[in-house]
Amino acid sequence: MEAIDVCVEIENDEFYSKFLVVKPLVGENISVTEQVTKLTQGIDKLTKNLETQVLAKHNDLLTQASNISDLETMLASVRSQVQVLLQRAEKIKERVHTPFYELESQTVMLERVQVTCNLLRHAAKILTLWSKLNSVKDNPSKEAMILFELNELIGDYDFEGIVLLEDVLKQVDHQRKELLRNSTELLQSSLLVGDKTKLLQCFKVFHNLQCTEEQIKSTVNCILKDTRKEISIALNVQMVSIEIKKTSSGRSAPGKANIMNAQDFKIKLWGNIDKLFKVDIYNSCMKVIMLQNVVNELHAIGNFKNIARSFWHELSIIFSNELEKSSSTVNQSVEIDFPKLLKCFNDLLSRLKCKNLEMNRSCLNKWENSFLSKSLGKLLEPVRSMWHLNQVPTMDQIDNAIRVIAEALSISLGDKHLSISLANSVAKSIKQMNVEAEQRVSMENDVAQIIEAPTSSQQKNADLCNSLHYFSSQIKRVLANMNSMLPQESVQIVQNSLKDISSLPVLNLFAESIKNSLYLILATMHDEPDLTRADDPNNKNVSCSPYMKELQHFVSRCKEIYLSLFTEKTALNQCCIDISKSCIERFVQHVCNVRPLSKYGRAKLQADCKHLEISLSPLVNDVTELGDHYRQLKALSLLLEKTPQEVAKSQHEGASLPYSLVMMFLFSHAGPQLLAPHTCAGWNIQKLIQWLDSHKNERDRLEFVAGSLQRYQNHIRQNQITTYDEVYPVLLQLLEDGRKVMKK
Repeated sequence: MEAIDVCVEIENDEFYSKFLVVKPLVGENISVTEQVTKLTQGIDKLTKNLETQVLAKHNDLLTQASNISDLETMLASVRSQVQVLLQRAEKIKERVHTPFYELESQTVMLERVQVTCNLLRHAAKILTLWSKLNSVKDNPSKEAMILFELNELIGDYDFEGIVLLEDVLKQVDHQRKELLRNSTELLQSSLLVGDKTKLLQCFKVFHNLQCTEEQIKSTVNCILKDTRKEISIALNVQMVSIEIKKTSSGRSAPGKANIMNAQDFKIKLWGNIDKLFKVDIYNSCMKVIMLQNVVNELHAIGNFKNIARSFWHELSIIFSNELEKSSSTVNQSVEIDFPKLLKCFNDLLSRLKCKNLEMNRSCLNKWENSFLSKSLGKLLEPVRSMWHLNQVPTMDQIDNAIRVIAEALSISLGDKHLSISLANSVAKSIKQMNVEAEQRVSMENDVAQIIEAPTSSQQKNADLCNSLHYFSSQIKRVLANMNSMLPQESVQIVQNSLKDISSLPVLNLFAESIKNSLYLILATMHDEPDLTRADDPNNKNVSCSPYMKELQHFVSRCKEIYLSLFTEKTALNQCCIDISKSCIERFVQHVCNVRPLSKYGRAKLQADCKHLEISLSPLVNDVTELGDHYRQLKALSLLLEKTPQEVAKSQHEGASLPYSLVMMFLFSHAGPQLLAPHTCAGWNIQKLIQWLDSHKNERDRLEFVAGSLQRYQNHIRQNQITTYDEVYPVLLQLLEDGRKVMKK
């Protein structure tokens, strides 16, 4: 049986397989004798299989056995050679180690000799410098330099046990400490009296002793500590109360005790804070600035450019922390009168005149934010209170709000950041005013009527606009008075918030109604019989048309009854100019499309052009303010007295009227075969005006006119008419010129 088959048989046997897995056989159903027998049979099978394997592989086994014998012989030879090599290496080791140990011993001796020489050399230098030190007792700077050098020499080696130097070393240490103590005391006293010469002397000593940075830190920390104490005392509410009692012990008014005490407390607290900044903090800062200036002059001692700035930063934090720890009464006083605190800081900085010092506002954010919050509430309160129900605010109420705004802007003078913040709060109150007014503007159906007397809604809207205008004008007056004192950023913020306040939205409601009525009046131009009258105008005094008289009466009535309700001149003037421009534009459109039109009719329209200026005079004092619209009106007046050829020439030379309108006008000179553009389109005059209002582009209008010319040309060809209307070539030339102008 093959070895593999025996192994497989044993692995698959239920009994033998249990011996391949480590687990107890207790509890099996087979008895112990049977188990032993079974094991014996298995061992016999394995033995027989091993014998079979050995018999089958005996030649290979013999070969491997002989090879093992050869290998053992070779290993014995290598072992003998290794022993010889180790013996030789041991001899080489002995040859190397002996001189190495000798060299090491000599090196140790040399090192000890060298250390001894260095000790002797350092000792000699120490003794020399010590003797030299006694000769410079009156020169602290040189004394410090020698002491520093001695200290460096002493620190290089341990001189313990050298009796010769024991006393010298003690004296050197004593003199160094004594010199440092004297220089430190001199520094403190020099800072108090502002003696710059002695300060320079002190820092030369510190520099030579290599302790400048430590001394600067120690001095600044000492000044900060003293300043912290002064700040704490100034903000201590108990100390303030004790001082008040001492100064007011003779008063005893029961009914007014609390009020007077609170007022006295406030006065005393701010007196303490004012003294704190003007005297204590100022003196501390001047000490540090003097320290900074002296250090800057001594370039050789190192780079210490941020002493004053670091001190100011730490001082701001200390003040903030002490104020934070103070009582709620003190904090409330600071919140209410925060600009006073800022003024103390700003005045201090201006007195110090140090470019590197800037206010650390982040330390004061808590009190500044609280102050701004309360200020915003004060600014919004009069605005909200004046809008009671649906009533229009009175002048007194508006004046009260203006007074609060003026106070808010004035208390921020001297601090740009606070001024900008308060300007933003003022802008919010202005916006609130505008929002409140807008919510109360009436939008009923009768707010734009211009037939009867002004309704209550119209009067209310006008009153609201006038109140807003008064509010805006008063704020502008306040800004004008403070313009030189307020930062321009603050002025700009408030001015920008006033841009939304205008009477123009309400005025535009009237303007639209007025313009629509004017359009209806102008449309009656086409019903005037005088425009087709055959009389010669040269021998007659031509007056304006009836519709123009009606227009003049209507404009005058609207200005006196409706537009005069508003007091804001800027918005009123803008509204009137808009109405006047729209009136002239519509008048020009109608005049250019009147057909038929006789020579007398042209004279009549020319008179109407002149009278239109008079009709619009209630709206605009100077008609030239209308700009291009006024020039178009003048150009139309001249156009009415010219022949088509003269019209074309003047247009080529540069006229104010667009080509499309001039061409529409020239159709009135043509015969009945050359139909007007709107007639070709099957439109009435109202449809034409609507189309012109929705098509402002000159190119679209030229193409509209070109369509009627093309239709006329087709009509001539179809009917084989031999001659064109005399106006037709002029119109073609103007069309070509107009298209060229559009391409430029």
